[in-house]
Amino acid sequence: MAKNTYFTHGTRNEQILQQNLVDEYLKMFGLDIVYIPRKLIRKDTILNDEVISEFNDSYVMPGYLENYQGFEGNGDFLTKFGIQSSDEIKIIISRGMYEDFVSYSLTGAENISVGSRPQEGDLLHFPLSANLFEIKFVEHEDPFYQFGKLFTYKLTCELYQYSGETAGADGILDSSINEGFVVKYYYDSITGAPSIGETVTGGTSGTTAKVNKWSTTESWVELRAFDGEFQTGETLTGSDSGFTINITTFDELNIKDSYADNLEFETLGDNLIDFTEFNPFGEFGNRS
Repeated sequence: MAKNTYFTHGTRNEQILQQNLVDEYLKMFGLDIVYIPRKLIRKDTILNDEVISEFNDSYVMPGYLENYQGFEGNGDFLTKFGIQSSDEIKIIISRGMYEDFVSYSLTGAENISVGSRPQEGDLLHFPLSANLFEIKFVEHEDPFYQFGKLFTYKLTCELYQYSGETAGADGILDSSINEGFVVKYYYDSITGAPSIGETVTGGTSGTTAKVNKWSTTESWVELRAFDGEFQTGETLTGSDSGFTINITTFDELNIKDSYADNLEFETLGDNLIDFTEFNPFGEFGNRS
């Protein structure tokens, strides 16, 4: 037997009223958070992981902090890589406002995997601590179908750890400009001037990367977000400004990472093992 047709679980007008009440509550008691969607420029289809991603857009919307007693998660702890922070927050945002102001622009956009809802991997700027948090999980059914419809998203976010992403001109990742795999390339000639975040392409290898910083007085340019390896002597060309440089020298071991000991291990390894031997683990092959 079907349910009584004279009793409903929510009419269209009731659902609209509930959504308006949720939006008003978030505007009154929420925080102005900045939603930053991730664009997947290149993806590893075998491991199903992003190789190169960018953060070029940002959207301001109200969000309600679920716990005002402090950060959740495991807090700060000491590891062999230094002090690690795993602070966590839960932010509630309006489904209606997201669909009106964010999803409208992202659905079907280039390099956006999912635009119809908040996506794991996107970033939030938390205004109270001025930190970036990465979305780890999106709960879309809490509260569970009030008036027969869903009105909010609950975003579980952890403190963002930079891993080589690039950003546009909004200064989103300015604090991370000296972190990650950044290689300094020296050149003997240059035409034009590069711009930060510009894509460069190698004329010989076809490898692409992003401009991090450069110095015309010392004749070097820092690059990040590689999809391959450049070769000494090849010409790099910028996609936007059209600048060109001819690489002379570079050292991929000298990267910008406060915890990396690449050069130290390489130096110690040269002292421990004689790489001129054909077989460093025995006598076979070392005598003629």
